[in-house]
Amino acid sequence: MSVTASRLGSAPINFDWSNLISMPAGSPGSAGTRGTGVDLQALAEAWEKLRSRFHSGEVGFYDAPVNNEISQAQESIALAQKLLARNEFTDCLFLGIGGSALGPISLLSALQERCQSGLRFHFMENPDPTEWKATLSTLKPESTLVCVVAKSGTTFETLAQFLLALEWIGSARISSHCVAITDPAKGDLRAFATEERIPTLSIAPSIGGRFSIFSPVGLFAAALAGLSVPDFLLGAKQVRDYCEKQPLDKNPICILSHELLRHSSQRSIHVCMPYSTRLRLLGTWFVQLWGESLGKDGKGFTPLAAVGATDQHSILQLLRDGPNDKVTLFVTLDHVADEVRIPKLTTGSGRGSSQNLPAFRLLEGHTLQELLRTEFQATSLVLARQGRPNMTIQLDRLDERTLGALYFGMSVLTALTGTLWNVNPFDQPGVEEGKVYIRESLSGQGAARAHASDLEGNTPVDRLRRNRQD
Repeated sequence: MSVTASRLGSAPINFDWSNLISMPAGSPGSAGTRGTGVDLQALAEAWEKLRSRFHSGEVGFYDAPVNNEISQAQESIALAQKLLARNEFTDCLFLGIGGSALGPISLLSALQERCQSGLRFHFMENPDPTEWKATLSTLKPESTLVCVVAKSGTTFETLAQFLLALEWIGSARISSHCVAITDPAKGDLRAFATEERIPTLSIAPSIGGRFSIFSPVGLFAAALAGLSVPDFLLGAKQVRDYCEKQPLDKNPICILSHELLRHSSQRSIHVCMPYSTRLRLLGTWFVQLWGESLGKDGKGFTPLAAVGATDQHSILQLLRDGPNDKVTLFVTLDHVADEVRIPKLTTGSGRGSSQNLPAFRLLEGHTLQELLRTEFQATSLVLARQGRPNMTIQLDRLDERTLGALYFGMSVLTALTGTLWNVNPFDQPGVEEGKVYIRESLSGQGAARAHASDLEGNTPVDRLRRNRQD
């Protein structure tokens, strides 16, 4: 009997692909093909091609757990400690979009009970004027740290909000109340931060935005929140060590990549469904990672985010009886600090009893965590019996080491799947084309307005200079 579940070495995560490999792939109604083993030659060629990109320095996330020059972990920790030691910040206004925000948002959301610094984080991803005004109305400029993240240094959505934030905090606080995370040498944000003496952390050019949780984008936010960056990188390193040593045909990451591609002709929709509210935003991070990395050359999967058990009451019916074009990726949690035991029914008078209330009586003595685990097992079984493929990533617990292993394992899975599919998982030509159109549109629409503002001396830079003089 073949192995269909495995722990990733010393990393605190376990992969179970039994309900994926057992399902036939092919057109609806046909017998299709079942998973019968990995194409070792194709896998070996893809892995060597991918590793050559890692070792050449072209793609940096893989070596970030073992190379501080790439991760900038020490610099991120040191700056966070320096800022926290000042004891003047109560809030952090974090400006970024896409890969410059999704990593830290999902990480801090997952580990919010472990965040020790006391800072309140406000992630502003979207240049929505209503949300911007509502957020700033709750903050004070003198006690707010503004962290701006733009790898290129020219991201319009982020820079627009940064200009507003600069005006809001006042010119006298620019160098003391701002942190910039950007390219080490180029871009408008780097130039401005250097000129204004804003503390700056560098994103290694070899780390793409959607993998940037292993750079100061994720690590500085984690350190500023009071999380353990070394533990986070340790979890990532344990998965990396496993990938370096484990034979390809026994590595669950390789097997999953092969199996997902085996199903790709029929099942191109992938649903990420963690059974933990704290991991809800992991699905959002996965959507960008999976969609932007693999959606090229007429290929790709459509990623969707869900959360269990909530979405059993929204999309489970579709997953079970709708089009057979989906694979569900479950993420489960084995241990929580307090499972919360469900009590017996009592009333204020003490006369209450569940004897005649079967649903109440059935729940008594169980825990919420036990109920959530049972809900997952039932959902997985329902899908499997209906011939709907699914797989599970089991996490030991919610802590920094486990999350480091999870993010790293999913990043390697993405990189390998793209390479095995002859897709470059590290570029985004469609996104870059959109930026060109935005630049051209802004230049055309704003030419007259900019000219008038220049004549009146009323640009944001002019206003900052006037404030400085005052």
